[in-house]
Order: sequence, then structure tokens, then C-alpha cells
Amino acid sequence: MGVAEQMDQTVAAVVADSYAQLRRFAAVVAPWDMDPDDVLHGALVSVLHRSHVEQLENPTAYMKTAIVNHVRSELRKTGTRRRLAKRLKSEHTAVGTPAYPSDLADLMNLRPLDRAVLFLHDVEGVPFDEVAAATGISPGHARVTASRARRRLRALLEEEEK
Repeated sequence: MGVAEQMDQTVAAVVADSYAQLRRFAAVVAPWDMDPDDVLHGALVSVLHRSHVEQLENPTAYMKTAIVNHVRSELRKTGTRRRLAKRLKSEHTAVGTPAYPSDLADLMNLRPLDRAVLFLHDVEGVPFDEVAAATGISPGHARVTASRARRRLRALLEEEEK
């Protein structure tokens, strides 16, 4: 078996072992109109293009960081397209957000990083050190992000009740 075949098998094993976890993470981090499989695929392509997965110390955490970065990138592209459409006075109608059938629907009002931090720490019970590694920020920044995101979420929920 050649080196390339061994690397392919290693990458396939890493993806197979953590696919469900990564897909669920992508579903939480991405906006409702982005397919989690597409997000995961885009992040995986980016990772495979830039690094050797088999040489990473924690490939799952690295993939989570790639997922957050991929969503941020896609949202920037979407924002640029919207601003361009307004500038050109093109008719651009926003698609309404469908009702989510879960308690996580309110998370969709937060930024992707905020959603990722809250989901990992508050829902999955991941310690802040691991949240930081997964999202590419420092542990202190993860704590601050979680605190601010909870405050934003609380304000949004109070606003809805009024």
C-alpha cells in the first residue's frame, strides 16, 4: 500500500469517526438556510486543501474550527452580495425564516461563533478549554463570548415576551 492510499484511509477514518458530531455542530453553527452537509463538506475541502489531517493532534477540534470559519466566510459573501444588490437597486427580497421545531431556534438570532460556543459549552457540556480549541479562540475569549451570547439571548427572549 502506497503512502497516498494510507493517507486517504486515515482521512476517511477521521471523518467516519466524527462525522455525526461534526454534522450536528455544523447544523447549530450555520444559519437555517445553509445545509449542514454542505457546510461540513466545504470545511473538509478547505482542511484537506491546506493541511494533512493525519498529522493533526486533534482533527475533530480542527474541523470544528474550520466549520466556524467556513460559515463566517459564507456569511461575509452573502452580506457582500446583499449590499451589492441594494447598491444596484436590484429587487432583493429576504426569505423569511421558517419556524424551527426546537428550543434551539432562538440560537439562530446569534452570530455563528456565539452559537458554537453556547452549543458546545451549555448544550454538550464541553469545558471552555476544549471550546476554545474547537473554535480557534482563547479560553478567556470563549468565556466572555458565552457570557455575552447568553446576555443577548436573554434580551431577545425578553423582547419576544413583550
